[in-house]
Amino acid sequence: MKQPVVVKANNFGLLVILDSELEFEALCKAVGDKFRESANFFGNSDMAVGFEGRRLSEEEEGRLISAITENTSLNIICTVDNDPVREERFKRRLEAISNSQDLSMAKIHKGNFRSGQMMEFDTGVIIIGDINPGAKVIAKGNIIIFGALKGEAEAGSGGNDDTFIIALDMKPIQLRIGSLIARSSDSSLTEKRAKDTVPQVAFVENESIYIENLDKNIFDSLKI
Repeated sequence: MKQPVVVKANNFGLLVILDSELEFEALCKAVGDKFRESANFFGNSDMAVGFEGRRLSEEEEGRLISAITENTSLNIICTVDNDPVREERFKRRLEAISNSQDLSMAKIHKGNFRSGQMMEFDTGVIIIGDINPGAKVIAKGNIIIFGALKGEAEAGSGGNDDTFIIALDMKPIQLRIGSLIARSSDSSLTEKRAKDTVPQVAFVENESIYIENLDKNIFDSLKI
């Protein structure tokens, strides 16, 4: 069934993709439900939000923003769209709000990913929580998980094979790094596991994805 609301993350905030045919009252409720379910994940960050999928009046846009803020602790500082001039103005504004913080740095998100959840990042990402079976995280940069990876993770989504994935408990259903894919039952996924759970890193070498225990020698060899 088509989801009425899909949320994606980018460098500057959240993109909310809306069903083009759903009656607005039902859509507004769906937006509230979607963000309430992920409230712990989003935390209390300052965010911009953009809407796609249908044309909205100012009143409708305001109601959707209210549906988000009433169901999360997010602070929506402004809205953006696909207008490059407006996007550039927002970028400058967010940089000022963030005290000139480097927006190319990895994002930090706290919270678990449940089955059916998917988030995409235009940077690297540090996740404080678990990625459970049926959940998926995609990032253009590296992925570092202070928790368990039991779902799917894709690093280097722009085709960068030099990225890596680190997890405290590495038990993925599927990994993708750059142009390479490996599954838990795939012989191309080479693992060295200890009996006890230890931090591990997945990386590309000789056109294969390897998982190794994360020690100083491995860490020093990673391209960060």
